[in-house]
Amino acid sequence: MENISARLDEGSYPIFVTAGNGKEKLEHIRHNRYLSYCYDRFCEVDGSLVTFGFNFGQYDEHIIEAINKAAKFSSKQPPKLWSIYIGVYSDADIEHIKSIEKKFHPKVRLFDAKTANVWGCVSRCPTLRSTGLCA
Repeated sequence: MENISARLDEGSYPIFVTAGNGKEKLEHIRHNRYLSYCYDRFCEVDGSLVTFGFNFGQYDEHIIEAINKAAKFSSKQPPKLWSIYIGVYSDADIEHIKSIEKKFHPKVRLFDAKTANVWGCVSRCPTLRSTGLCA
C-alpha cells in the first residue's frame, strides 16, 4: 500500500476503463497505446487462463472476444488457449457462468474461489500480510 501511495504522490496513476458497454470499452482501449498492446497480448494468451474476482458481466463482451481470439477455435495446434478456469463465489455466480458458457470457445471450468489460495505467498511476504487480504 505504501508503494501505491508513493506512486500516486509522484503523479503515476493506473490506466483502466470502467465506463461504457463492451464495444465502448474496446474503443477506449484502442485509443490508448499501452492498453491496446495489453489487449493484443491478451488475445494471444495460450495454455490455460485462470480468472479470479471477475464475473464476465454484460459489459465485458470485449474480454470474451479476446479469450475467443486466443482460443483460435478452428486450430487444433498450439499456441492456443485450451481452457479457462473461472472462480465463482455463489450459486448465482455458477448460474450466470453456465448461462454464458456457450459464448466461450475454450473449455470452461469452474472452481470455488473461496477456497483458492491466490495470495499463497502471504506467509512469506510481510507487506501482503499487513494488508489483511489474507485474513
